[in-house]
Amino acid sequence: MSCLWLSIEPEQFHTRIMLSQASKGISLKALMPPTPAHPKALAMFLEALVAWYNQPLTAVVDADALAVRHHAEKWADWLGDLSSPQISFFWGAPPVARHKTKEQREQQRYFKKL
Repeated sequence: MSCLWLSIEPEQFHTRIMLSQASKGISLKALMPPTPAHPKALAMFLEALVAWYNQPLTAVVDADALAVRHHAEKWADWLGDLSSPQISFFWGAPPVARHKTKEQREQQRYFKKL
């Protein structure tokens, strides 16, 4: 079971990083340049977090981000050389927001009154 969770959200002008610790919450938030300047920088960053906290890490990259969809091979290369067995990596996407039906909105208003 992983004790550290890292979300990586590439955007046009920066990459948003958020590290959370189990039972402690958010430990680190950062806006990084949109892409790593060195091909091994992302893998080294993940390995450094594992070394710093001495805990296993699960990292998730937003696979639905435009930067990732347009350059998926680059992101895969940057993450391809993870030498630590304490690092797990996944591609993920945020859930799609569902619009509530009129009936669901009425139920919500009803339960708010209770």
